This record gives sequence, structure tokens and C-alpha cells, in this order.
Amino acid sequence: MEQWVRNKDISVDVRIQVIIRWKTGKSVRCIGQILKFSKSTVFNIIRRFKKTNSAGTKQRSGRLRAFSEREERWIVRQAHINPKTSAVKLSLKCKSRFRKSVIPETVRNVLKKHKYHGRVPRRKTYISKANRKSRLAFAKMYVKQPTEF
Repeated sequence: MEQWVRNKDISVDVRIQVIIRWKTGKSVRCIGQILKFSKSTVFNIIRRFKKTNSAGTKQRSGRLRAFSEREERWIVRQAHINPKTSAVKLSLKCKSRFRKSVIPETVRNVLKKHKYHGRVPRRKTYISKANRKSRLAFAKMYVKQPTEF
């Protein structure tokens, strides 16, 4: 049995160009030559436009997202403000703020998606400019010394 390979979707902008050219009276073949598409592709775009009166793509099936982009940004902002907040506490905050009951794993997935992992960075000691100079001078003094002195 032969496998069907789905091609990439044609962008909405290009579809609108096809429709504009079709409305100005250009033939399907001429539009195909200009935009480098087969005439069947151009014809299908026009036929779908006649049927739905829209050049957009139809909504596809799939699981709905738990959070909108705005809600995800809020979660990331909360994690940025206080990195030690647990996912459990963030999920409770989401429940009170957005009236959505989600498990902590969903919050963790959102944070991982935005490159916030459950890791704490190492503390870097602060070295003042004066100490930096003296350390550098000390190091330079011993660079030229042989290994066994």
C-alpha cells in the first residue's frame, strides 16, 4: 500500500495573493505560473475560498491547551520574581487567579518550555576591584616561576 506524504501548508498570505489575482480576472494556469504552483493547487485554493469565503486554515483536532500564552507568561513572571516558589504553590495560585484546576506537573511543563528548570545556580563570590588587582598581581608573579621552586 502506498504511503501518502502531506506537503507543507501554503501560507495564508500566498493564498490571499492567489485569490486577489483570481478576482482581477487572471486564469488559474497564469496564477500557477506566476506563483510557481500547479494549477490544481491554485484551483483548490479558489474552490475552498468560494466554499468558506475565507483564506485561513481550518482548525485542527488535538488537545486544548491548559493555559493561554498570557497565562503562561504570568506563570513565568511569578517564577522569575521568586525562583524558590514550588510548582504546587504556583498551581494553587493559578487555581485562584484563573479559576483553572491544574496539577503541578502542568506548571512545571510550562516553566520547562520557557527554559526555567528546577536548578539553582551556584553562588559566585563578589571580588572587589582592589582584591582583583592584588590577586592578578600575585598570579602574574608566580607564572614565570618553574613548577619546582
